[in-house]
Amino acid sequence: MIAKLPAKRRDSRSSFKDLINYCLGVTGHAKNSVLYVGTKNLNSPPEKAYLEMEGLSYENVKCKNPVLHFILSWRAEESPTNEQVDEAVEIALRELDLQDCQALWALQADTDNLHVHVAVNRILPETFRAIRPAGGWTKKALERAARKIEITQGWDVERTGRYEVDESGNIFERETNARKTPEISQKARDIEAHTGIESLERQAKRELATILETAASWDELHVKLASKGFLFERKGNGAVLKKGDRAVKLSQVSRESSFKKLEARLGDYQERKLEVKLQMSVKPNQDEIQSSPRPVGRKSMWEEYRAEREIYIRSKNRAIRELKARQKQERENLYWVQKSRRTEIFSENWKGRGGELNQIRSIFAFASQRERLALREHQGEEILELKSHYLKRFPSFKDWLADQSRDDMYQVYRYPGQLLLSPEQSGVRNSALQRIADLRDYSARRGAGSSVLYCKAGTYTADFSDMGRRIVLNKRKLTEESVAAALQLANQKWGATEITGNAEYKELCISAAVKYGLKLSNPDLAAEVERRRQAQRQFQWPITAEEISRLKLADKPKIYINPRTDKQQYKGRIVHVDEKRGICVQLVGQHSLIVHRLDRLEMPPLPGETVKIAYSEEGQRARIQREEERRRTRSL
Repeated sequence: MIAKLPAKRRDSRSSFKDLINYCLGVTGHAKNSVLYVGTKNLNSPPEKAYLEMEGLSYENVKCKNPVLHFILSWRAEESPTNEQVDEAVEIALRELDLQDCQALWALQADTDNLHVHVAVNRILPETFRAIRPAGGWTKKALERAARKIEITQGWDVERTGRYEVDESGNIFERETNARKTPEISQKARDIEAHTGIESLERQAKRELATILETAASWDELHVKLASKGFLFERKGNGAVLKKGDRAVKLSQVSRESSFKKLEARLGDYQERKLEVKLQMSVKPNQDEIQSSPRPVGRKSMWEEYRAEREIYIRSKNRAIRELKARQKQERENLYWVQKSRRTEIFSENWKGRGGELNQIRSIFAFASQRERLALREHQGEEILELKSHYLKRFPSFKDWLADQSRDDMYQVYRYPGQLLLSPEQSGVRNSALQRIADLRDYSARRGAGSSVLYCKAGTYTADFSDMGRRIVLNKRKLTEESVAAALQLANQKWGATEITGNAEYKELCISAAVKYGLKLSNPDLAAEVERRRQAQRQFQWPITAEEISRLKLADKPKIYINPRTDKQQYKGRIVHVDEKRGICVQLVGQHSLIVHRLDRLEMPPLPGETVKIAYSEEGQRARIQREEERRRTRSL
């Protein structure tokens, strides 16, 4: 288990509302990635807990930051129960001396590791006194709490850090001499561990610490820093050392050379003079290149990965940019062609031929709308075709390294554009959707007087007639398709369309407007169309939580009928599949049952198999990664 304090906000502010919304998945995390929520010393529901915490914090005006946020994270193979989560949080609060304070915690499953975010109000409810967590030794207390939780709940004990656990389960602190003080920050160590390259912080410590500590003047400091490729820049109340677009704090380079200590030694700060130039890196000559061995290991792989990713992204963006420019030109060309036709037709003298003019207007609008719909559909298929040739996202460095044994995928990453990925690999479906019936399925012919009749292909009776200032539908052939086609023609001629007729006809118009994305100008009908569009976005599940509970798929289950899907991932065993109802149930952890729609999954899962279901950014499609195929699939 890992227990840690997240990085503080950059603006140095704190907010109970922001933190609790983050814990509950309202912001930052998806709402349905939250598997369980617990509270302590709070009377309000979780979503309103911040109001109660803020109200209590106002009783102590001296405390500038009453908010405390920490995280407890279990290993990937560990799945705590709700009771174990409560117990773990309680142990941590006791170690921090915050057991009497208000607290809210939320168990989340949006990563490979189940973890709980804990929000605490440091103000005591009875005395209004601000508690200093563990007397100021917050990190030590959290690490000690993690060891106690591991022992109490039987998890594997982490062997790193300042605390050890003996065979009897006793926790003791390592000797000071046995602990090696980290040379660089955790963030810099992570960079080196993941990439194999030296971090900027370590480089600055090695090359600049002596310069900062021995410089006799600001001018000397600027010159010597520039000779190493660094610039000294003010930031807020302190300063940073910049190299390119990266920066490192002065305190991270040398604690003896903070900005205040430099000013105390060198006097008031002086800006760098214009003649001070950065020392550019010198390229080795050809003999040095030939004699030096080619670097191997993770560092060279990192450099290779960055180069491939840059080439790939540049190639993909260029292809998309060129396609959009061409499609924009096609739309403009169609606009000007239609405009020239319109000018040519209506430039004639139509005096005394009003009926014929109405017919021409209707037929011209019909033809123009058909051309626009066809072009829109064609361009949509072109975009899908292009997207299917590229990965939706270039893999992370970790996934890329794990997949280097795959020659086929390696060649795609190495030479983007030369090998094409299938739509299943890229996460974009390339199959053309079956087109719904619309105005393109109709033909136009002149009718009696000034009317224009619109007939479906293969029929001779008009579904609707354009009378010039109004469009009349045939009552005997009144369907959603005919109403939609008539509304498409009306939208092309007049924009939003006013509807007159009985309740049954208005209901058809509303249904067609919702399905085809059309506009109605009647205020009441337009409001109903918008309401139904909003309701459509909320899928009505064909099974209830009570029915799933009766299946007895888990002990004391937490059932999530309609989970959050946008960019969410759920890992667990498939415990139930109901093809008739179009759903499957996945067990995440020991008690959480997540219900998925089968029509959103790229393939139906099998009962009993352990899978990772990863939803797309828009949440409409999900990819399935089986446990035995995970290494091979992760980079796709």
